[in-house]
Amino acid sequence: MDAFALEVLEDAKSWNWPMIQRLQRNSNEGGKFNTLAPDFLYWLIRESETLGGTLLDQFWGTVGKCHNKLKDNIENITSVPPGQASAILFAGVNREDVNLDPLFKMAAEYFTHLAVAFLNPEGPKSVASTPFSVSDIISMEMDELLELANKEGFGEQKQEALKNLAFKRDGARCVMTGVMFDELSTDDDLFSPILSHIIPNSIHGKPDTLKCLAMFAGEQARDLVIEHMNGIGNVANFENNAHGKYDGLRWGIEARKEGGKVKYIYRRVPYSPNVGPALINLRDGDEIHFGCGIKGEKLGGGPLPLLCNVQLAVARVLRMSGAAEVVMQLMADSDDSDTPHAYVASDYFLDILDAKLLLHSIIV
Repeated sequence: MDAFALEVLEDAKSWNWPMIQRLQRNSNEGGKFNTLAPDFLYWLIRESETLGGTLLDQFWGTVGKCHNKLKDNIENITSVPPGQASAILFAGVNREDVNLDPLFKMAAEYFTHLAVAFLNPEGPKSVASTPFSVSDIISMEMDELLELANKEGFGEQKQEALKNLAFKRDGARCVMTGVMFDELSTDDDLFSPILSHIIPNSIHGKPDTLKCLAMFAGEQARDLVIEHMNGIGNVANFENNAHGKYDGLRWGIEARKEGGKVKYIYRRVPYSPNVGPALINLRDGDEIHFGCGIKGEKLGGGPLPLLCNVQLAVARVLRMSGAAEVVMQLMADSDDSDTPHAYVASDYFLDILDAKLLLHSIIV
């Protein structure tokens, strides 16, 4: 059924998608248009299937809500000859009678609760914590650091402990650029480390985002994110430029088991055969050597594999579908205006999202 869904979504690019209800443009309320929604759903399903998510089932359930006959056709499908997916799906259906609103809303939900969260990685702010010395944390033993890192919250002291644990696990060189870090992060040091979260802190405390994550990547992935969101399994120290490109979903980490061990593979998004981007000295397909620090094995040898694969899958969805550019432009427009930042689940945000979708569409 996944191949069937993907073929349907390829054809869906030529459909007339829903009316825009929140927007007037040139006195033409709404306006039928082709959006990037089909591409977005296509890549969501494709990547979800690799992770063991249930988004495909949600997709077919949603298609069934668009027309009663579609639901019957889906239930009766046993095989789909190549190139016949849409003909089989729409057998006996007048396409003008199909209401695509449910599919559009499904795409908008993942746009709102998954895309924005991953492209806005700034996490929750902590209240002022007890003053501390970075050098005191650096001098702590591993057990002390783990105790500090396992405390609740997102305080600066905890983040410093996680950074030091990442040093002990991976070493004092950036695994992406090869530059040597200064653990004290002195002001004149060109290569101060940035503590990077594999899955961004921005999804913390957002039940709708976690719900979308569970559908996309499976409940195990969601539970792992909740448990390890602010732990050593979800962090690594990267050089500033490599960190910025990671937050922008320009690259990711593929983790797979080989010979009983985890192998971390560098992946550019989208694929490029060149070294980079920025100061990264790896090519797509090269191994990333986590776990080279003095406590590498004891601290897991690297980030948790499933968290790496989830981030890479999300990066591919957003970059390959064009969704990332829309969301980043939306954020840039918000930064340039006097309008307060909208909560990502609000109707106000969806108003803006509808506008952006229209601007990136072909009016028909």
